[in-house]
Amino acid sequence: MHLKRFIEFDSKKDNSFILFNGDAILYDNLNKSYLFDPNSLYLDTDYKNYRIGLGIKDGKYIYAVQLKELGTKNISNDALEQIDLRYMLPQLSSAEFQLVSRAKQLLHWLISNKYCSYCGSKNIFEEKEEAMYCPCNNIFTYPTISPCIITLVTNANKILLARNKLFPQGMFSALAGFIEAGETAEEALIREVNEEVNLEVTNIKYFASQSWPFPSQLMLGYYCECLTGNPEPDGVEIEEAAWFDINNLPNIPPPTSIAGKLINSYIADH
Repeated sequence: MHLKRFIEFDSKKDNSFILFNGDAILYDNLNKSYLFDPNSLYLDTDYKNYRIGLGIKDGKYIYAVQLKELGTKNISNDALEQIDLRYMLPQLSSAEFQLVSRAKQLLHWLISNKYCSYCGSKNIFEEKEEAMYCPCNNIFTYPTISPCIITLVTNANKILLARNKLFPQGMFSALAGFIEAGETAEEALIREVNEEVNLEVTNIKYFASQSWPFPSQLMLGYYCECLTGNPEPDGVEIEEAAWFDINNLPNIPPPTSIAGKLINSYIADH
């Protein structure tokens, strides 16, 4: 897929829409797809300010549309189901994950930057730069991506898993956090582990990265080691944390997520 940001729309081209209502993605149960032919939809309001092109695949122009401000009543399709994106992502292939993640993030960027933060005028989409622009300051506004670390703390056949207060009951995952200004990813990892569970770690090794659309993070995945000590949850973000034997794990994130990949890859190697 050729990744490209664009606003223009030509109804004569081969187009597909990915539709969102807030954080929910719309799914067509009849055709088993989240991609919609715009000619099959009835949108009786002006949605051009809530639509952005994501890229071109096999000659098809793919757009994301945010319906939250428009209302889903404007769509005539009885087979539609709204699914929270967090529940949809585990069901997607890697290519689908990338596309849907990109759709969510670019819609967030488009709607969050409708107006210039300096003068309040409506921003213009500049096609060459694929960015929002206002003549008052000659500054282009590109999609914002926030870098984060996510790390699996290990000790031989044991891994450290924690439960954030926002997680569903019984769900445990790897530790994660935002990288602060001036920090390296490795420094952020050491700080986050220390802040969240009061442990010192070493032997940091990079694993992989993943785009994460809640709303716009780039997750940098790492392994690290902690040979001694028991976790002490901070009680603010982390409610529970414990060492688990790799053969006796609690409920963990799906293998499509970077957390799931970290955990499953470590298990496979041990």
